[in-house]
Amino acid sequence: MAKDPAFLFYPNDYIGGTMGMTFEEKGAYIELLMLQFNRGHMTSQMIGQAIGQLWVKVQDKFKQDKDGRYYNERLETEISKRQNFIQSRFNNLSGKNQYSKKDGHTDGHKTTHKEDENRNEIDYESIIENYHSLCPKLNKVIAINGLRKGFMNTRVGEFGMEKVISVLRLAGESEFLNGKNDKAWKADFEWILRPQNFIKILEGKYNKQFKDENNIRNNQRGTKSVNQLWNKKN
Repeated sequence: MAKDPAFLFYPNDYIGGTMGMTFEEKGAYIELLMLQFNRGHMTSQMIGQAIGQLWVKVQDKFKQDKDGRYYNERLETEISKRQNFIQSRFNNLSGKNQYSKKDGHTDGHKTTHKEDENRNEIDYESIIENYHSLCPKLNKVIAINGLRKGFMNTRVGEFGMEKVISVLRLAGESEFLNGKNDKAWKADFEWILRPQNFIKILEGKYNKQFKDENNIRNNQRGTKSVNQLWNKKN
């Protein structure tokens, strides 16, 4: 299989991740992302030849592997997700899709590799693969039933695929949704895609920062109430 010429790029994530960087630093960052995409993990010499002294300004965007080469973790994830997507398309064509009925038929979903065909069709498998990749601590999806297809159709129709992936990412990063709560409860795929839950996650209401700020506000309200009660008694 030939090298994939593309990967998904999320403008909002990029803008948030480069906020405060100069145009020159952003250019250097993009240059290294393209270098990694084309040539893999990078040596210090490769980086020096590409962006020179600007490396010290963008170095925190990259990690080192066991061989001392540098790479951007997010780009690595997106490349991997894209490869999984292409493999799933291939499996559809060959009838090897893991979610298809095991009754001897090899029709798959009859999809093609051309991304401009069936443009309006929801790619259920891609959403599930993103869920597994971004929410590794939550229960795996074993089957795609009508209820789950309905949730995916509605959420993608309302918010678009990019927002759905963003919500899955936020759910995977939420300590509360991953079991760090007083009941050790964990969310699952259906729970995340239910309308009220989806909006709460999208608005950041399960983020640690949001919960910490909420706790501070509640503590402040409690302190204010105690002070008011004390003043009345005195």
